[in-house]
Amino acid sequence: MAVPLTGPKRLVIVGASGMVGGYALRCALEHPAVTRITAIGRRTLGISHPKLKEVLHPDFGDCAGLADALSGQDAAVFCLGAYTGVVSDAELHRITVDYTIAFARVLRRSAE
Repeated sequence: MAVPLTGPKRLVIVGASGMVGGYALRCALEHPAVTRITAIGRRTLGISHPKLKEVLHPDFGDCAGLADALSGQDAAVFCLGAYTGVVSDAELHRITVDYTIAFARVLRRSAE
């Protein structure tokens, strides 16, 4: 997906409730070129901002339901993850690899 170099930007952030995603969200909210942020997560962020739209999505193993939310976006930041040692190796792989691939497939279809 080619991102235009000028003009307002629409950004989607997955995992904005976490440490890295929260930082990405704060930076995007402050950046004047970013006019719309769609934050996709399993729970609400508990903040309100004119640029921010939240989409709740309970199962990142199946991202097909996100196609509408991803349509028309200029860029995506995927920050969903887990800490090593907090979850099993299988769960860590599912979150960091399988969820990322499922999201990327839907994002790619939305960009076509």
